[in-house]
Amino acid sequence: MKHQVAVITGASSGIGEALAEALAARGTQLVLVARSAHRLEELAARLRRAGCVAHVLPMDLAEAGAAQKLHAAIRALELPVDTLINNAGTGYYGPFEAEPTERLAQTLYLNIVALAELTRLFVPELLFRKGTILNIASTAAFQPTPFMSSYGATKAFVLSFSEALWAEYRGRGLHVAAVCPGPVETPFINAMGADVRRTSIFRKPMPIEDAVRACLKALDSTKPSRIVGTGNWLSAQMGRLSPRALTARLSAELLKPRGL
Repeated sequence: MKHQVAVITGASSGIGEALAEALAARGTQLVLVARSAHRLEELAARLRRAGCVAHVLPMDLAEAGAAQKLHAAIRALELPVDTLINNAGTGYYGPFEAEPTERLAQTLYLNIVALAELTRLFVPELLFRKGTILNIASTAAFQPTPFMSSYGATKAFVLSFSEALWAEYRGRGLHVAAVCPGPVETPFINAMGADVRRTSIFRKPMPIEDAVRACLKALDSTKPSRIVGTGNWLSAQMGRLSPRALTARLSAELLKPRGL
């Protein structure tokens, strides 16, 4: 049986929370990771009432060394982890010169460094158990994203990193995949700033259920990546085929803050 014990980062809200509920319904034992201990405990209590075994490990993965601490804490639980879901992430919307340097460093560390370190730490045991790694990327990975430049660049890394590991390990029993949703109706959007919802791209986010269904399909399939939604798939292909300068200019027009 696959996905008997899953680690989910960023599990306190949004896709992580919804995915935890979906996997719990399948009988998966969960290790829930996020900064908010209160929200994690609320989620765990709800899942336990439904019969799920859920462990809570509050941790800020944007802090240096957090991936190593998390891996050690999970090893101490002596759980046979066979699924790692790297969902934790952050981003910023607005002119790049207005992005606080602390926020920029946090985005780069959480979205890239922590994800890569956690993946590296878990690969040996996941190889042994012929497990699965699921990384949450974004359709922002397929083209430059002006006014979300650092976020889009980190998701391009996540997609490339995931597809590379998929090819590296596919013959050895370890499945690696990336899911690329467009904007999803989660607290993540509001955290990027009120102005982001004024852009055409974020005006009508997809339901979170669509993203979760895509994640479940990615966990069960053998494909390296999955774009959520036909419209998003078409947009991703256009970004690949059109001249990069044109793609960047069009993205800038779609994402430009009002009044800039």
